[in-house]
Amino acid sequence: MFRFSFGRGDKSRSEAGVPFNSPPPPRLDIATLKREEGERLKALGHALATGVLPPNVVNRFETQLRGDLPWTSDLSVNEWAAMRPYKLKPLGQVMGSCFYHVGYVPNGYGGFYTQSHEMGGPTRALTEGRELALRRMEQEARALGANAVVGVHLERKRFVFDDVIYEFAAYGTAVNVEGLSPSKAPLLCTVSGQDFARLLAAGALPVGLAMGASFYYLRTDWWDVRQQMSFYNQEMTHFQRGFGTARKMAASKLRRDAEHLGAKGVVGTEMEFDVEEIPGGMTNDNERIEDHLIIAFLMGTAVEYISAPPARGAYHPVLLMNDKVQR
Repeated sequence: MFRFSFGRGDKSRSEAGVPFNSPPPPRLDIATLKREEGERLKALGHALATGVLPPNVVNRFETQLRGDLPWTSDLSVNEWAAMRPYKLKPLGQVMGSCFYHVGYVPNGYGGFYTQSHEMGGPTRALTEGRELALRRMEQEARALGANAVVGVHLERKRFVFDDVIYEFAAYGTAVNVEGLSPSKAPLLCTVSGQDFARLLAAGALPVGLAMGASFYYLRTDWWDVRQQMSFYNQEMTHFQRGFGTARKMAASKLRRDAEHLGAKGVVGTEMEFDVEEIPGGMTNDNERIEDHLIIAFLMGTAVEYISAPPARGAYHPVLLMNDKVQR
């Protein structure tokens, strides 16, 4: 094995043809590393069971609040600059995650459902998984002393090794208002930092997240099978109605969420649709039928109107006296 030195080294040794050897790597104490990893996992499991932040996360936030660690964010330069006139200060990036198992779902008469309908169990499961991820993100924001979290994104992924386990991840940038004490329940919103400032300038105040989800079973009927085997271009009206029903159910729950928050409207709504094929039986001609699962999810920022928008800085017209064109 050859070892090379990347420093200046000893010129006399080089001229004498003596090779340079880099120092050996440090010896690892495997037993100590395993013990520390076990303690970390035990502390993490206790934190999840009791609903508190893991010790390593608490230590990181304390170091960051002391100014010994720089804050991070997903803010663009324009977002950061737009928030400064409103005394909004970024504190750091926060996140929450959850792996959620969807329980057993009965598969209808004879192993197959005979009509389309919303499936209550999976709908509740997907909503609860998202709420857990958002709650943990809010917990991190509260530990940083935040008043709000802007640019909230919520992702759903299916676990690689199991079809009934979903991973939910929520992340955003925690901010506070200079001179305002930390909030017990920081405001969560999907709008960016720049749009958050624009809402304040327009006299609207974000009051929280509104969500709506629907897990809809779409049964394929004989007319759908006939249309699929047709030679003609035509709209699949049954599928269209199924998608429309799932979307309307999710939108109705989003509106109820907004009403519960006392909001007048919802902005920055993100829509997520996913379609999966599942076996639906056989036709009389032994043709395989494929039913569909439609997963619809809507999330946006609920807003209410305030009496008057915050005062904005005065604008002064500037007249350029230089007639040269700058390129």
